[in-house]
Amino acid sequence: MTPAGSILAAIGLVPLFVSADRRLRAAGLALFVAGSLVLASGVASSQLQHLRTSASRRPAEAAAAAVVAIGLLIAAGWLCRRRPWLLALAAIAAAPARIPIGVGSSSSNLLLPLYGVLAAMVVATAIDIARDDAPAPALGAIGWAAAGLVGWSAISTLWAIDGHKAGIEMLFFYLPFAFLLTRIATLPMSRAGLRAAVGVQTLLAVVFAAVALWQEATHHVFWNPTVIIGDEFGRFFRVNSLFWDSSVFGRFMAVSIVLLAGICIHRGARPWLLAAIGLFLAALYFSYSQSAELALAAGAVVLGTALWPRRLTIALGAVTAAGAVAAIAIVLHTNANKLSSDRVHLWRLGERVVRAHPLIGAGIGSFARAAVAGTAHPFAVTYAQSHTTVLTELAELGPLGLALYLALLVVTIRRALRAGADRGPRLILLALFCLLITSSVFYNDFFEDPTTWIVMGLIVVVTGRSAQARPEPPVVAGGGPSHQGIGAAT
Repeated sequence: MTPAGSILAAIGLVPLFVSADRRLRAAGLALFVAGSLVLASGVASSQLQHLRTSASRRPAEAAAAAVVAIGLLIAAGWLCRRRPWLLALAAIAAAPARIPIGVGSSSSNLLLPLYGVLAAMVVATAIDIARDDAPAPALGAIGWAAAGLVGWSAISTLWAIDGHKAGIEMLFFYLPFAFLLTRIATLPMSRAGLRAAVGVQTLLAVVFAAVALWQEATHHVFWNPTVIIGDEFGRFFRVNSLFWDSSVFGRFMAVSIVLLAGICIHRGARPWLLAAIGLFLAALYFSYSQSAELALAAGAVVLGTALWPRRLTIALGAVTAAGAVAAIAIVLHTNANKLSSDRVHLWRLGERVVRAHPLIGAGIGSFARAAVAGTAHPFAVTYAQSHTTVLTELAELGPLGLALYLALLVVTIRRALRAGADRGPRLILLALFCLLITSSVFYNDFFEDPTTWIVMGLIVVVTGRSAQARPEPPVVAGGGPSHQGIGAAT
């Protein structure tokens, strides 16, 4: 069920990525929905059986709930057509909300609120196609690269060593987030929408930072027993705010800092912006996330290119690249596993997987299972999870998967550098994208983070539709159009 559903849904995404033909898009959407349902029936069969059992015991209540749910989805779809940025704002707001839930025989942290938003987006897309006024995709090379990567990932479920994890990756991350990209990329260029997006991100960051500082003051954290135990016996106290993982929280703070810093550069430093950045920096510090701090540095360097002379930028880039190569060489040839938080050990596990599966990889989601296969502890997968996206792609999808991943990065960066669009929004989004890439090099979760797909979609919006911009009603109370894109949030 996992390979059939994954491949069917991935095929359906292709016309949504690259085609403007109404019939092809309609067929693609139908295949995507059908494939996702087939995949869900295999991956979450026990949960679906529980729902069927509950519905059979209380058929009236179940029917009423289904009617209400369908009605809400249709209403949200129509609202999305009238105010297309509203569901995008809902996606940004829901992106951090990961909820631990059992899937089959395992437990995963899933973005349940976001899946509700995505369901409304599917309805909106269906209405657009039915009325024959669906926005033409403007993804270009990004669409082809993303379609290739998702398609090859789906095909790899045919030989995935960990079939259950492969199904989870496709059902809950790759397929729905790829669809999210197709929908975000069709948004009309709206300065009011960009302002509202900044507002949503900033408001969330203020709440999360406040909770993190409260945790630091009280030495009390939530959710994650690993973090709790680590704080009991560790040399320092790590906060996780309302997130499961301290490093994921740190990455969210880094994204928010770079976003506001970019606005300061292109619109001027306002007191409230500086105060918010200071608050976020304090919260990031107490997460003690090395990957988030490195990601923040990468985003700051990209923002710096807007201020520094070109020669200085090139020189700094060369020095940084040389330093990174030297640091990796030192880490790999010294006993630096503890210093790198076990990254060296995980890199060596990745090398083991690559040697065992050099051509087509071990299959999506199979890094940990393949890493411990043939060892004395073949089921000890908890501490064999990859923390480097580049290595993960090579180990799970082989050289072709790595090439598709790198191609997606290259075409997205080239799109962000496209001349003619507003320079401020382009550079801010490019900085965020480079931040996410850097984070994923040290903490994986590049494709599993919806922020990655949202940023790629917004890059398409600000570079591919700026010439088509037209006045829109404000999407937030009191918010009117500005003349500086994202920078207008100030």
